[in-house]
Amino acid sequence: MKLFFFKMILILTTISCTSVKIETEEQNLKGTYSYMADAAIFIDCKTDKKYPVAFEGENIELESAYLEVQKNPGEQILVTLSGHFEMRPRMEGGGEREFLIIDKFDRIWPHINCVRNLGTANLQNTFWSLYEVANISISTLGFEKHPNFIIKQDNEVKGFGGCNNFFGSSTSNSDSLNFSNLGVTRKMCEKHIDVESKFIDALEKTNKYKIYGEFLYLYNNEELLAILESVYFN
Repeated sequence: MKLFFFKMILILTTISCTSVKIETEEQNLKGTYSYMADAAIFIDCKTDKKYPVAFEGENIELESAYLEVQKNPGEQILVTLSGHFEMRPRMEGGGEREFLIIDKFDRIWPHINCVRNLGTANLQNTFWSLYEVANISISTLGFEKHPNFIIKQDNEVKGFGGCNNFFGSSTSNSDSLNFSNLGVTRKMCEKHIDVESKFIDALEKTNKYKIYGEFLYLYNNEELLAILESVYFN
């Protein structure tokens, strides 16, 4: 009987130690992150399990990136990170539950879901199709051909505004980007001329950019001007 109890204690001790090890082991994770009302939630793409996020580690870096690209409060946006799980007191009610501790924030991937392959486009030699400008979603406007541009290796810019073609040059360094000497053809159009005007105006005001996966964000300082999506042709 004593031997039986000794074995049981040994088994329980082993299970307990193993559980602690699993909870605190750092992992590479992909999932959706949302933040609202001082509460952050991470949903693991692999398991679909929901975890509250602890306000420590590199949570502040992730939160800042999230707030920069979110459109609506509580919006779920894909992120990649390294982290581990620890038991912590629940934010409401008694007891404990698993919290995600972010050890290293990798990237945020707006407009991308769990099943889409993750890749990062290059600024140059990528065909950039207009996704949004001045808070107007292009997909709702019935374009036969979306406004677009490409920045060539020599910094030459060629594009289509929705009615007219345009051309010019660019300079970029780190996260800065400027378009200059933009010229536009003068074709008369009944549709989309307003969007074209907003697009060209956004390019002329751009002084900063960021690439999130396959999406290019254009800024004037901290003001978001336009979003473009990379397009690949077979």
